[in-house]
Amino acid sequence: MNALSFLLVTAVLLSACPAVVAGKADHPAKLMAHFGALQGGVGKKNIDKVKIISGPAPVEMLNDKSPGQVWQASLGTVKFKITIQDATRVRIEECFERLQKLPPAYRAILPIVSEGDKAGLALYAKLGGAAAHGSQDYLNVVPTAGAQVILHEAGHILEQRVTSVRPDTLERWKKAIADDKVSVSAYGDQVAHEDLAEFSLVYAACLDAGAARLAELQKMSPKRFALWADILKTAPTLPPPQKKGHAGKRGK
Repeated sequence: MNALSFLLVTAVLLSACPAVVAGKADHPAKLMAHFGALQGGVGKKNIDKVKIISGPAPVEMLNDKSPGQVWQASLGTVKFKITIQDATRVRIEECFERLQKLPPAYRAILPIVSEGDKAGLALYAKLGGAAAHGSQDYLNVVPTAGAQVILHEAGHILEQRVTSVRPDTLERWKKAIADDKVSVSAYGDQVAHEDLAEFSLVYAACLDAGAARLAELQKMSPKRFALWADILKTAPTLPPPQKKGHAGKRGK
C-alpha cells in the first residue's frame, strides 16, 4: 500500500465505519474509527525540539547501497540517527515536525533503531509501494509518511524488542484480541503483529488526548491495553538481542 492509498483508506474508515456494532451499543466497530479524530492532535502538547549534534556525513543507504547522508540528533533525552537518501532531495529539517509529534513514551524507538550500524530514521524515495518498514533493526519511511505511520511502526519496533526476551509476546497478544472481542482496524485484522501496531497508534492518540480518553480505550480493550502498556514500559529497558526479530512492514 503506497502512502496515498493508505491515507485514502484511513479516511474511508474514519468516515464510513459505524460507531457501534448492531445490537452492541457499547461496543465500537473499530477502535481506529472510534478514536480516529484524536490522531490529528498527536504531539500538540510536546515542547521538545529535534537538535542536530553532528553531521551530515556521507553514507551508503542500508537498503540498496545508494548514496545518502547521516546525522546524529537528539530529541529530549534520546539520541539517535537520521539518514536521508540523496535521491529524496529532502532537507533534514523536514523530518523534525513528524518526530517532534512522538509522545515521549514512544521516543525510545529512535535509539533502538540507531544502535550500532543501524540507520536510525531512514528516508527513502521509494519503499516498493509501502509508506514505511519498521522493525527493531530499522525504521525506513518515505518522505510523505507522517507521525501516524511512525507510531504504527513503533508497535513493531517495541514488540520485537520485548519478544526477543519474551518469545510468547505475540501469542499473548492473540489471546488479548480474542478476550477483548473488538477489532482495532481492518488492516490489523489480518495478523496479530499488525493488530498490535495499529493499537500502538490508537494508544498514542489517546495518550496525548488525556486521561479520560486513555481510560475509555482501556475499558474498550482492557487486555490489549494492559499488554501494550507493559511493552511500552519494558522495551526501552532491554539490551539489543542476539538474533533479529521478524520485520514489520506497513502495507505488506
